[in-house]
Amino acid sequence: MTQYAIADIGSNTMVLVIYEIQNGRPIQVYHKSTPAHLIDDVDATGKMSNAGIRKSFEVLMTYKKTCDEHSVPYRWADITEPCRITNQKDLVQALSICSFEIHPLSGYEEAAFDYLGSKNSFPDQKDGIAFDVGGGSTELISFQDGKIIEAMSFHLGCVRLSHLPLDTKECTEALAKAQKDYLSLQTTSNQLIGIGGTIRATGLVCNALYHSQNAIAVAQLEELYQRLILQEPEAMQAMYNHVKLSRQPVFLPGMHMILEICKTFQANLILVSESEIREGFLQECLKRQNR
Repeated sequence: MTQYAIADIGSNTMVLVIYEIQNGRPIQVYHKSTPAHLIDDVDATGKMSNAGIRKSFEVLMTYKKTCDEHSVPYRWADITEPCRITNQKDLVQALSICSFEIHPLSGYEEAAFDYLGSKNSFPDQKDGIAFDVGGGSTELISFQDGKIIEAMSFHLGCVRLSHLPLDTKECTEALAKAQKDYLSLQTTSNQLIGIGGTIRATGLVCNALYHSQNAIAVAQLEELYQRLILQEPEAMQAMYNHVKLSRQPVFLPGMHMILEICKTFQANLILVSESEIREGFLQECLKRQNR
């Protein structure tokens, strides 16, 4: 069966997933995640250091080796928030020899592919709001009748938040600006779709403590947040057991942003999507290939 590789170059991690298409849906047959923290290699002017470019190149070359070993014929790489740097051309040029077709994504594209991917997990959710709290940015998507109304991204994610006080007002301010700029976000939604690694990690901890599975009650999320701030042993152990070591330093800042999103939209429940940008991006790549 034909295999397809997607390399996702994000602010916090780089991920390789190899898929097969079964019954019209992408199914993972291989997954590897590599902590890269590329956002820490971007300076205040928006330039990525040579060390950051070299790091991303070296990781992508290991992914090339894996794809060679699996004889994967089709290989695409998306660069999300890290591509929005002043020296994007240098980053893309460095990665272009790694056997992947490189696609730097705009904020809109990142958010749109997030939502497209989430439809594999929740095909019956036709109306509402979806979000993805990443390492360097947060994406918000409004959708109706299963179609995107608006999709946007702002430069504040869990890695950036980890360098700010935990009670920073920047989350509230960024969300208020998003609502001001995007009319369809000026709404409430009892139920949100959460996409990406931050909410999935949160979901694992919530499930361990509250048996929430893929639907997190916001009240439980608020309780967990306070338990972690107080370093309650049971909550801390759940985090240690279910959150990767590389993600633990940014876990609480990411939860803070999620809670602010829930407050903004007056949500009581979060549906945790198992699929995300990689599946959405793959679907778009396959569509382009078949044109």
